[in-house]
Amino acid sequence: MAACRFEVHHRVPRCLLGFFDRAASGELDGAGLQAWFDWEEEAFRYGVDPDISRENLVSLIETSAAPIPASEHRAGHSQSGDFARWGRLGGLETLRRYGKPWFSLLGRRRWGRVSAEALDLYRVELTTKAGAA
Repeated sequence: MAACRFEVHHRVPRCLLGFFDRAASGELDGAGLQAWFDWEEEAFRYGVDPDISRENLVSLIETSAAPIPASEHRAGHSQSGDFARWGRLGGLETLRRYGKPWFSLLGRRRWGRVSAEALDLYRVELTTKAGAA
């Protein structure tokens, strides 16, 4: 019988640090307010007071860690919709960084409508344009 693999689960996830940092560094403009709203939403989702200090948040995250079986860990994230939510956030970040043409090209590549070479050529074009700017 294979040994049961354990993973560390954080009841208060480490991703909250990123939300906290974005909210703390934002200006009082549209993007800064959106960062604060995102931070508050995630903080409330995990039962964390949004007015917590960064040091206390780090401590809270560290003390919330517990080893659980890998299958249970993944099943818990899957059932709560975390994987879909995290994927969406990653997709939005990719869209923000590289723009709609790159994002749609990735979709075409996924469905086999664009070759890896075409994707690579476009990536080179993007980096060349970014370097020239």
